[in-house]
Amino acid sequence: MDSYPAVEAHGLIGDLQTAALVAMDGTLDWFCAPRFDSPSVFGGLLDRRKGGHFQVSPDGVEYVSKQLYLPGTAS
Repeated sequence: MDSYPAVEAHGLIGDLQTAALVAMDGTLDWFCAPRFDSPSVFGGLLDRRKGGHFQVSPDGVEYVSKQLYLPGTAS
């Protein structure tokens, strides 16, 4: 995580109480819990060194990722 991914390289996931920004590589760069107005748990979107992040991705395997929103959901 040396550089900042572009904002458009993130997808939004949420449950109407809170939301997270997830980058194409599976990194959770921004997340506030349990509500939108709570302090951030992960703030890597603002500060890569101190902001914190969480990543879910295959280990040691090449993979392809893409973003899409299902019909009838946030877009």
